[in-house]
Amino acid sequence: MTLTPLLDHWQKPANAGDPVAVVATTFTLEPDFFERSCLARFLAVESVDEGTGSVDDLVARLELEESLRAPTVTVLADRSAQSERSTLRWDVLHCQVPRRGLLHSKVAVLLWENATRVIIGSANLTPAGYRHQIEIALAADLGPHCILPRAVLAGLADELASYLRLVPGLTADVPARQHVEQTLETFRERVAKQSRASTRLKVAFAPTNANSGPLDVLEDAWSGARPLRATHLSPFWDTEDRTVLESVATLLTGRPRRERRQETAVVRDPWGVIAFPIEHFDAVDCVRELDLRDGEARRLHAKCLLLSQRDWVAVLVGSSNHTKAGLGLGAANDKRHREINLWLGAPPGTKEGKALLGLVPVGQEVYPADVTFDDHADDDELDDSAPVLPTCFGLCRLVRKGDSWVLIIGIEPGPMPREWRIALPSGTTLLDSASWVSAGCPESTAVPVAADGLPMFVVAEWDEESTSWAVVADDRHSLPPGKGLESLNSSQLLEALASGKSLAQVAREELERMEQARLSPGGGRIVTDPLKRFDSTSSLLRKGRALAQSLAAMQRRLEHPVMTIDALTARLAGPLGPMFVARKTVDDVEEGRKETADGLFTLAEIALTIGRVNWAEALRRVDETEGRRVARASLDDLEVLAARLGGEPVDLAHYSTRAVREARRCLAS
Repeated sequence: MTLTPLLDHWQKPANAGDPVAVVATTFTLEPDFFERSCLARFLAVESVDEGTGSVDDLVARLELEESLRAPTVTVLADRSAQSERSTLRWDVLHCQVPRRGLLHSKVAVLLWENATRVIIGSANLTPAGYRHQIEIALAADLGPHCILPRAVLAGLADELASYLRLVPGLTADVPARQHVEQTLETFRERVAKQSRASTRLKVAFAPTNANSGPLDVLEDAWSGARPLRATHLSPFWDTEDRTVLESVATLLTGRPRRERRQETAVVRDPWGVIAFPIEHFDAVDCVRELDLRDGEARRLHAKCLLLSQRDWVAVLVGSSNHTKAGLGLGAANDKRHREINLWLGAPPGTKEGKALLGLVPVGQEVYPADVTFDDHADDDELDDSAPVLPTCFGLCRLVRKGDSWVLIIGIEPGPMPREWRIALPSGTTLLDSASWVSAGCPESTAVPVAADGLPMFVVAEWDEESTSWAVVADDRHSLPPGKGLESLNSSQLLEALASGKSLAQVAREELERMEQARLSPGGGRIVTDPLKRFDSTSSLLRKGRALAQSLAAMQRRLEHPVMTIDALTARLAGPLGPMFVARKTVDDVEEGRKETADGLFTLAEIALTIGRVNWAEALRRVDETEGRRVARASLDDLEVLAARLGGEPVDLAHYSTRAVREARRCLAS
């Protein structure tokens, strides 16, 4: 058992390139932890403590939000999971599993430009899962040494794709679904290029779903004589049902019979409390304490089933607790969770086999008289204090209509509370059952929301219960700039391009300047440079050189190959991209910070920069026709922005028009 911090697996490998996408699953979710700890590592953004309101906090939050412009990030979670995230640039999709089942799997597929990593384990996306509890996880990077065969990886992609059918209202035309499907398609393409690794390890994909359970596929990871011994490790059990223990006992058919043995490993807290029911002690041959090699008292959340005989060992690791619902046992219409596990098998004398045997190190025997069972509500059975979002509430989508924003509140057919209300976090009602009925019970209702207060979630209330309901943005790239960007002007953005400063650094300087101005109102900056009065930065020549330098940097950014069309859109629309700089330029003219002539000249040069880009290189990894269409659309937007500045001076207005025409010609060639 290797004591590796789970968060380390979210750090990108060497030479991985830019982040591309994440698809992750979890039962419980703490969005703030996921953003600041998991995503921050995936994106190579430093974590920051929240709540102080300092410049450092604001800049770190801005850096995280801007880093999320290009990659697509989706978390598939159970209907009971939290959704109070801080940004709309990643999606939470809540799954409803039939027959009171739970979305209980814990998987992450991480894609960078030049690397792909899969994490399968027992940890939810919470601080408890990643920092405090005993967990087991397997992380594998695609490549020549990847221990996961293509069939296993393809099965994982198919299983994740099936989860999309569990999200109420997530139809094929919803962008949030299309993003996940595109990510899984990219994952499949990379899997198809995998070569078979030379290993003595046998691996089988072992999900729990409507059709199968992990015990059904043991044979795919087993070899030789039948199992003789079984060791369970699970934090949750069916208190009054022994189906799991009886089912595993039927697997122990090896010989000699006298050596067949079923054990359970437990963690005993300082008060002698364990999670294995006392009533089950007589159903196993022995209960032993898990040997905590680091000596630290932590709560058990890992799940593992270890089967062995003299010549072979196999372990089941993943998200399934040892319950009927977790392992998919019982009748076809019994409750089943959706879980993802792996069987791994190897000869016990090999390096791989020894590692598998070491996953569940046991110590001294535990006797019923010395312990008590904690019959707490576990994460396989919903706590009454955690309301579950009713399935009648499908998707709450944020859509831009021209310069306005609306929430599309989707109501799904089927059972629903008699009375309900959907409200903003501030308490303002958006829709309630009475107004919905009076409107004819529509499938969706559009409700306007203010652009300066776009909600990350809404609150659903029914039958004296309430919970958050995630808002999903149809177009992340049309979202308003994050806090800290609204005060930046076009000159600061162009300077950042020319100097190579990060956006976070520019924002920090502006926030510090604003803070200084607030603390010293009316106090001007003291000029200490004796040559400053002779600075000619405002001269046309210097302006032209500075602009050329900035736009050359912009061109280099645009020419870097993109992995997806969505990443191209983000690059064009992002704060250091041509469209954002162009909009800020027009804002500066309209607010009197820049002359109209300067504005028209800047827009013309931005258009020519788009035309000079080597689009064949930039689009070599995606559909080039679609990429050029997206680039041409940005030129259409530039024309609209130029029209806002009017036709004076005439020569520069004509120059701007000709520049856009020339850029279109270059894009067409």
